[in-house]
Amino acid sequence: MAYSLNRYENMIKEFIIEQQQDSYNKGSINYQRYNNLKVYMAPSKDKNPHIWIRIGISEACFLIEDGSVITGSIGQDQKFIPKWLNKSGIREELMETWIAANKVDFEEEQKQD
Repeated sequence: MAYSLNRYENMIKEFIIEQQQDSYNKGSINYQRYNNLKVYMAPSKDKNPHIWIRIGISEACFLIEDGSVITGSIGQDQKFIPKWLNKSGIREELMETWIAANKVDFEEEQKQD
């Protein structure tokens, strides 16, 4: 079952905040920074399964397969994304969502032709 990207936004926010709370500088976490975290997929830009993550004015594209960065940067939070992708079931869910996004993208292309 493909999930909405909003679900992933919330999961990433929670994961990053949880990871930072475990560190020695938990008093300096800026929780509001993640209120504008956005996630999207753009199959028309790149056919490799990927996920775009935007925090503020920074954004990066990550391969779902291994968590490597295709392009961009989200600064110090970038190190958390591969860790989040390694959580049980995340990659599988993202791949289902990717397949659904590809289908929608393909159907839109067919309408334009």
